[in-house]
Amino acid sequence: MSLNRDQAAQALGMKTREIIAVDRVDGGYTVTTHDGRRTLVNAAGSVIATGDVLNATGATPAPPVDPVGSVPSQPGTPDQPLTELEAQVPDRTVPDVLAWVGTEPDRAAAAAAVERRRDRPRTGLLDELDKRAAATPGTGGGGEGTAS
Repeated sequence: MSLNRDQAAQALGMKTREIIAVDRVDGGYTVTTHDGRRTLVNAAGSVIATGDVLNATGATPAPPVDPVGSVPSQPGTPDQPLTELEAQVPDRTVPDVLAWVGTEPDRAAAAAAVERRRDRPRTGLLDELDKRAAATPGTGGGGEGTAS
């Protein structure tokens, strides 16, 4: 069994988007969080050692990640830092996300970017977010053209 980002986040009591990497090592997995802290977790999801213990064993801590303003490693990948607006997207149910988005295309685009980073993006939510992102602000419509 391999440990994914969702399981690592649950083991550490964090949100999935705060988990930068999960790497297989002898005895389990090294989980790197957004602040560069590393934690050793076994395959069952139990914490074995934290960053201080890992550093004492000679392991090199990962550098901290700037959550806003960093140059993304590759657009659309889980290790890409969140923008300010993306960091505000609620990590909740579909209705909660859509309520936060409202009719604002910028919020819809941010929520869609966050959703695409999930291990299992919710396709129905993505369809709705993409529609709202394409809409004219405040109209809730599909951004239809105007007469010339």
